[in-house]
Amino acid sequence: MLEDLITLDGRKFRGVAQSLSASQDDYIIARLRQCGAMDILTDNDGGPSRTKEQKAEDLLTRILLSGKTAEILAGCLTEEGTKWTRSEADRNAAIFSEITDTAEKLTMRQSVTMFVAGFFTFGERASESSPKSSNPTGKAHRSGNAAGATSGTSAR
Repeated sequence: MLEDLITLDGRKFRGVAQSLSASQDDYIIARLRQCGAMDILTDNDGGPSRTKEQKAEDLLTRILLSGKTAEILAGCLTEEGTKWTRSEADRNAAIFSEITDTAEKLTMRQSVTMFVAGFFTFGERASESSPKSSNPTGKAHRSGNAAGATSGTSAR
């Protein structure tokens, strides 16, 4: 999803890869649920049928409108040389939301856009191997791939 290094607030951050801690996974999913993004991902928002591109646009819009952009981004980013923690993510979210530099705001917007695009990339791969993809009830045991869970393909 977001694997390159980006600089915000004068610090370098690396984005999420395919393996997240359970805590980081929960942090991201909770914020996505709070803003209604999970409903869009799972087509449970009552909206019309959408293409992947329309779904990505709606997902990004929902995140931006929710005011959770900085929190979601902080859930996806870890400062270089440190370990991701909830308290550090909360601190970074507060810092990210106060950034005024135009270039850094653009970097954040691009990072969130890449994050949204990653949902659809990981979601397609996860649905090919996910027990939920062939289970009509949608109830499945969690797989070892935590990143798949953030794509909305894991039962939660």
